[in-house]
Amino acid sequence: MADPNQYLRLQLGESSYLLPSASGFTIEQREHLITNKSPEGNVAAWQSVRSARLPAYCLDGMLRVTRHQDWHRAVFLDALPHAVGLVVDEVQLLPRSETTVSLFTPLGLPPTRLGHLFSGAWVTGNRIILVLDPKTFVAYLQSLGEV
Repeated sequence: MADPNQYLRLQLGESSYLLPSASGFTIEQREHLITNKSPEGNVAAWQSVRSARLPAYCLDGMLRVTRHQDWHRAVFLDALPHAVGLVVDEVQLLPRSETTVSLFTPLGLPPTRLGHLFSGAWVTGNRIILVLDPKTFVAYLQSLGEV
């Protein structure tokens, strides 16, 4: 488990997002997962845990479901009733001392029943990286289902 004073940087295509590490997660290598070889459905891979299969979704930089084959890791976020995963192009732990996050609320209606996907933003140089709200992001992933 990561230090609660860190952020996890998730690279999805050309976009990066931060996730507070206090939300709880595990990082799995692709070779430890069951890859979805079917072109059907939203799930890119599953993690087999006891008698359950935990889904991992592949999202593009705009957080839309996509499928590509050149990924190496998935991040599984702790959630109830079970963890849910996200296929990432790159993942990195960043100490909070290196990140200064400001509160941020997007304009418009929230895309999920729990609210907006983002709770903050980190400005680094001329780049802005949005901070995902863990509970809302998990709800978003769970809403994708295995369709």
